[in-house]
Amino acid sequence: MQLIPRSTGAPSARALALLSGLAAFALLLVGGSESAHAYPQFQFSTYSATCNMCHFSPSGGGLINGFGRDEAGDTISGKGDGGFLHGAWDPPEWLALGADFRVAAITKPAGDVPTNSVFPMQGDIYARVAFSGLSFNGTLGLRGVARSVQTERNDERGVLDRLSSREHYVMYQNLEDAWYVRAGRFHAPYGIRHQDHTQYVRRYLGQHTLEQTYNLSGGVVKDEYEYHLTAFAPAPVLNLGSSENTTSAPVGTTGYGGAFYYENRNEDQTGSFGAQIKADFGDAQSRYWLGGLYKRFFEDQSLMLMSQFDIGLGTFSGDVDADAQFLLSAHADLTYFVTQGLMLTGTIERYDPDLLLSGSGRDGVGLAVQYMPYAHCEVHLLGRLDFQGEDYAAPTPLGMLMLHYYL
Repeated sequence: MQLIPRSTGAPSARALALLSGLAAFALLLVGGSESAHAYPQFQFSTYSATCNMCHFSPSGGGLINGFGRDEAGDTISGKGDGGFLHGAWDPPEWLALGADFRVAAITKPAGDVPTNSVFPMQGDIYARVAFSGLSFNGTLGLRGVARSVQTERNDERGVLDRLSSREHYVMYQNLEDAWYVRAGRFHAPYGIRHQDHTQYVRRYLGQHTLEQTYNLSGGVVKDEYEYHLTAFAPAPVLNLGSSENTTSAPVGTTGYGGAFYYENRNEDQTGSFGAQIKADFGDAQSRYWLGGLYKRFFEDQSLMLMSQFDIGLGTFSGDVDADAQFLLSAHADLTYFVTQGLMLTGTIERYDPDLLLSGSGRDGVGLAVQYMPYAHCEVHLLGRLDFQGEDYAAPTPLGMLMLHYYL
């Protein structure tokens, strides 16, 4: 089954595909790496019950498999061949390759003065080598920055200083019984996996840019349900080419801890509900989260609803006089599939780091337009307003235009 009737079109010429691939890899030399994940809107809207139907990762995100590449050309994009290098070359069965490249233009105020910038947002290459149920998976890229960053030597960060591998792990999957175990660096499965790392459920719940932890994780993924249990530890360095550790992360650090995520799907596989719990023991602060989520695809209306709600407790290490903080994170978005290759998503969210402190929370609303006219290509237009401290008369606006190409 398909969301929109399949459109047809001649595949790209081999020469054009190869040139496109070479040009994209060249962009990696000047590109950057921002953590971009799967598009969770496609879980039920493409009649895929689980995220790993299209991705090699059991929890979704990252390198897409053969079925995912077929979907990229048949149901997600307007037309085209979703295969590697536009179908010009098929890697051997034991090898999977891919890449993501994003360039963004943003406008947002800095005080009373608007600032505009164009920068390479992502430049990642992926590789997976598999033998039977055992696989080795890796991602290599350059950390994307919207502004110049000074190093510990007080000079501007060079290309090697931005080299990073946000994911690398070894995994064993028992396909017959649908269980897996993996060890390495990746985001511990928890809640909705949004591709936008600025969403509050990612930014403030330990899944921001380069906040991937080192994990030992296992679970079961079936059409009816899935669960993932993870023990995690912080990454020793932020970038491969420097001595910076995770204290330089954009938002916060991640300590030692564990997470559990469970999702149960309905009989016709058009929706699900889930629950998650996480304990994160940091050097300065520890956080404990408990939450749930709900997803539902309304086929007749071409609408996909996703929501997540988490409550938390924050405690300060070594300070017996410090009061505990009660935390809250709430998120809801609604996606309308206009036609094959075009979708609109409205988002509303809230994060409060201290429910007992008046005016400490922030709210956000956003509207995104994502257009995928051809397989491997995406145009993403985003507008959002953030309200700090419940000051709804003075929002902080953000506008972004992003061009995305993947191999």
